[in-house]
Amino acid sequence: MTILQFQQLYFITQSKELDFDKSVKMVGAVTGMTPDQVDQLPMAKFNKLCAKIQKHLDVLGQNMMKGKPRKLVMVKGRLYQIHYRVDKLPINAGRYVETITFGKDVIANLHKIMASISTPVNWRGKPYERDHADVAADFESMNFEAAYHAAVFFYTHYRVSMQLIQPYLIRELVSKGADRDQATAILNSSLTILDGFTMPNWSQNLKGYLLNRFGGSELSSS
Repeated sequence: MTILQFQQLYFITQSKELDFDKSVKMVGAVTGMTPDQVDQLPMAKFNKLCAKIQKHLDVLGQNMMKGKPRKLVMVKGRLYQIHYRVDKLPINAGRYVETITFGKDVIANLHKIMASISTPVNWRGKPYERDHADVAADFESMNFEAAYHAAVFFYTHYRVSMQLIQPYLIRELVSKGADRDQATAILNSSLTILDGFTMPNWSQNLKGYLLNRFGGSELSSS
């Protein structure tokens, strides 16, 4: 399931429409059919597709708990390197703020988050420039499960290391013309980004490792 398909399904399930209308739209999101085409399906086939979607979502939920983040992904025929080190280029102050701002709505902005923490590379691993909007458009076709693990990894690393890197980030943002209080508020908002999300099994081991590395004692109980 791609990021775009999951986003569509998520927003459909959050709507206040009747369950049958939601089912019609969900089948359309997964199959690419128009609402009229879905309406013309035999009921037996429609029910079969609905059951298949539900089963796929159940499997996706199980895999999200077991999977692991990747360093390289192929999307739309292009190779991308994912950057998880919040203390190392190409992740800089500008990308921090960009990613934290998108993180206020992880599901809706997941393709944009991936564009902010990834760099297109050639087959030799050499990075090259592409517009953020174009990269984000590519990532709409990325496997949702892989993208979710990448986002969780990045934000877990960011949250635990925040105490150490926040002063540096604020200085960088202020030097670029940002207001100090506003910069501080934006960075602090990142501490609640992953609250309420189902966390994969590997994330707790990562969190323990990072707490030992960065000394984030007051975060150990969160």
